[in-house]
Amino acid sequence: MREGHDLRWGGLAGVGAVVLAIIARLVMGGAPASTDTMGVIASYMNDNRGRILLAVLLYSAAIALFLWFGAALATAFRRADDTSDTPAVVLAGFTLVSAVAFIAISMFGATTYALTVHAGLLILAAVPYSVAAVMATIAGIAMALPMTAVAVAIMRTHLFPMWMAYFAGVVALISLVAALTVWATKGAWAPGGWVPTYIPMVLLALWILSASGLLIREHLPAMRTRAPHIMGA
Repeated sequence: MREGHDLRWGGLAGVGAVVLAIIARLVMGGAPASTDTMGVIASYMNDNRGRILLAVLLYSAAIALFLWFGAALATAFRRADDTSDTPAVVLAGFTLVSAVAFIAISMFGATTYALTVHAGLLILAAVPYSVAAVMATIAGIAMALPMTAVAVAIMRTHLFPMWMAYFAGVVALISLVAALTVWATKGAWAPGGWVPTYIPMVLLALWILSASGLLIREHLPAMRTRAPHIMGA
């Protein structure tokens, strides 16, 4: 149906966002922790300038596709239930997360370029590096907003299988809890560490891939069953 063909591109955007984000992380290589010494961070940024800038471009493209995916979700929920505010919250939440992420990654790329071109400033490298890590951690609060709205929207519309609503709720909760680790100053719990970064990101990626697969396959049973009623109204 026409709605499915329209939304298929949003599903492809979701897959593309996850793939580009994974590639960008691999390009970054063995990035140090935000709590490492100034010398370690400065050496990493100076020795990997090209890799970092390439990763920044890939992350930026992933963020753009992530926003497209979020817009497709909001459209699907709005078509299934145009009396609810949840589609607007979904779109606003994805927009907020995309804005925060784009600002953080752009700032990181810009400061990497500036500090490596003007080598005398590398002593300050730990500042933007840590700032970007903290921003990414705090963004968990922003990510909890659209995922909570998605869970509510699925429960209202049954647009996706119900397990995806529960899964979205888990992603929202873990993203929120991960943001609370911002007070940690060392170890795996510190901003940029694997606990507040990779656990919520991996779960979010799995949810996006699941939703994208349904959009690409046009497997939206609620919209298919409602279509005749809408056309006959």
